[in-house]
Amino acid sequence: MRKLITLCTLLLIAATLGAAEPITFQGGETRMVMKEGRERLSLTGGATIQSGSITLSADTIVLSGSEYRSVECTGGVRLIDLERGISMVSQQLFYDRIDETILVTGYVEIDDTANEVQASAFRLYYDLQAAKIDLEVSVLLLRHTDSGPMVCRSDILSYDRDQEQLSMAGNATVVWDGDTYEAQRIDVNLKKEEITMKGSIKGVIGG
Repeated sequence: MRKLITLCTLLLIAATLGAAEPITFQGGETRMVMKEGRERLSLTGGATIQSGSITLSADTIVLSGSEYRSVECTGGVRLIDLERGISMVSQQLFYDRIDETILVTGYVEIDDTANEVQASAFRLYYDLQAAKIDLEVSVLLLRHTDSGPMVCRSDILSYDRDQEQLSMAGNATVVWDGDTYEAQRIDVNLKKEEITMKGSIKGVIGG
C-alpha cells in the first residue's frame, strides 16, 4: 500500500537504514513515498541531511534507492565533512551513501582545511574511502606554503588527500615562489614540496 505524506512544517527525523549510516533530515516541505522498491524522500525549503560525518544542505534534496543510498542535491549545495576536514559548494551534487562517492557535474569549489588546499573545477569525482579527488575542466588548485601560495592549473588533476600528492595532465602549470613550471604532465608532492615534469617542459626560475 502506497503512503504519500506531505509535511509543510519543519521536519526532523532520524531513520536507521540497514547497512548504511542513519540519516537525520529536515526541510520546510517534505514528500515521502514509502512503497517497497519505490522509496523516495524529497526535501525542499531549507533542506538539510546528515549521514555519518557528512552534512548536506541545498534548495532541494532527494533520497532514493535501496537504503536511500542515492542523494541528489540541487541549488545552493553545500557539503561539510568535519571528520575529514573538507567542504565544497556547487549547484548540483550526487552522493552515493553505500559506495561513499560524490559526483559533481558543473562548477564546484573545494576547501580542504586538513591540508590547507583550495580548488575549483567543472567536474568532480570524490572517493571518500580512498581519499582521492579527480577534477576536470579548468582546474585551479591553491596550496598554502611557507614560501607563499602554490598555484596549480591543468585540464585534469588527481588529488590524493592522504598522500598529499597531485597528478596534473593537460596544459599543466605550477606557479610557486616566483617560479613558473609548465608541462603536459606535472606531479607534485605537497608534503615534500617536490615537482616532477614530463613532456613539453618549460619554465622560468630565479626571477
